[in-house]
Amino acid sequence: MRAVPPIAIPITPIPITIQSIAPMLAGSILGAKRGALSMILFVILLACSVPLLSGGRGGIGVLLGPTGGFVFGWILVAFIIGLFVGYSKRLTAWKLILVNIGAGICLLYVCGAGYLSLTTALTFSEAMKLNLVFIPGDSVKAIVAGLVAVRVRQALYANSGSTTKMKTL
Repeated sequence: MRAVPPIAIPITPIPITIQSIAPMLAGSILGAKRGALSMILFVILLACSVPLLSGGRGGIGVLLGPTGGFVFGWILVAFIIGLFVGYSKRLTAWKLILVNIGAGICLLYVCGAGYLSLTTALTFSEAMKLNLVFIPGDSVKAIVAGLVAVRVRQALYANSGSTTKMKTL
C-alpha cells in the first residue's frame, strides 16, 4: 500500500495535513503530563524512522528539516492545553476551542516558524507569514478537537460522578 503524499502549496515547504489536531487532542484528553509524554513518544518513534508523518515520512532528517519545529512544538502544545484542562473548573467546548486556537495554533506557529527560520534562509517574520495560508484549516481542526475532547471526557467520566477525576486524567 502506497502512502498518500501530503498536499503541498508551492509557496511554502510546510505541507497541509490533519496531523496538527493530535497535540490538541492529546493535551485535552490526556492532560498536561500524559499529553506531552505521548507527543515525546511520537517524536522518539519518528527519530527511529517509523513513518508516522504524512506521506510515510519519518527519521532524523524530517525532525531536523525545515518542518521539524512544528513536530517538536506538538510537545509544548499538548502540555499547555493539558495544563488548561487540569486547572479548568468547568471545561466547556468553547473554552477548549479558544485554548486550542491560542496554544494549538498560535504557539505551534511560533515554534514552527522559529525552527523554519533557523533551518532556511527565511527570517522569522517571513516564516510566520507562510503560516497565514493554514489559519482556516487549523481553525477547523481546533474546533473539531475542542468538540471531540469535551465529548470524550464526558463519556470517560459519565459514571464516575466526579469532576476531580476528570482533571487528573
